Amino acid sequence: MNAIFDKIKKRSVPTSETFESAIEPSTEEIIIEKTIEEDAFIEVQSKPLPVTSNTKTAFETLIEKEIETMLHFTVTKGNKLSSEIGPLIETKKLSHQIVLYEMLKEAIHPATPKSIHYVNQYRDQLHARVALLKIKLARQFTLISIISILFSGFGYAIIESDIFIDKYIFTDDASFVLNQLYVIATASLGAMLYFFPKLIKQVNNSTLTANKIPFYWLAIFLGSLSATLLINTKVFAPYLIDDTFLHNLFIAVFCAFVADILYGNIQAIAQL
Repeated sequence: MNAIFDKIKKRSVPTSETFESAIEPSTEEIIIEKTIEEDAFIEVQSKPLPVTSNTKTAFETLIEKEIETMLHFTVTKGNKLSSEIGPLIETKKLSHQIVLYEMLKEAIHPATPKSIHYVNQYRDQLHARVALLKIKLARQFTLISIISILFSGFGYAIIESDIFIDKYIFTDDASFVLNQLYVIATASLGAMLYFFPKLIKQVNNSTLTANKIPFYWLAIFLGSLSATLLINTKVFAPYLIDDTFLHNLFIAVFCAFVADILYGNIQAIAQL
């Protein structure tokens, strides 16, 4: 048995040497790659972001801005506010803000948020007063009034007072031109005497808007034109004591008043 065991041992020696040489560590770097797990391909469910309650629509922003404008105007003018308005001022609910908007709109009538915003562009923030001459229409009215006064005074001195008649001789054509300038200046002055206070009142009450400016020019043109025609044709001459400057000025103011009513009704119909 011992002889057989020795033979087997001698035969197994080269095999073990070969095995040991085979398992010797290699000098090359061994990179172990991690297998990709199957769960890595599972789509991660993204949770929706929470909707914040502070987001406002354009309509809500507009409502809040106009409410603030109307409140500031009401406090500045010293208008009386209803006791129901107080609890609604602090609310953030849209339905309550709409109710507050309607209540303030009635409180500031005939002014509107649009007209208040337009007039506030020319308001002195330090003294809260409107600089009237900053408004282009007011400057134009002032210029027309000054020119009308100068031509009316010059025409009155030449035609009605006869101040220059003894010193200067005017031809018929010159007299006609001077008379027409005098009549047109009187008609324009009468229109300004009617519309200028109206403009100042609208600025003071914050009811003036850019849309009303064309109305002023159309009404002034119609009033001046109709006054010029009535003065030249002497329609009211039988009803006047004398054809003087004051009577012509009265006719011009009356024509401006009629033009104001006419264009006011046209505007009201157009807004229906």
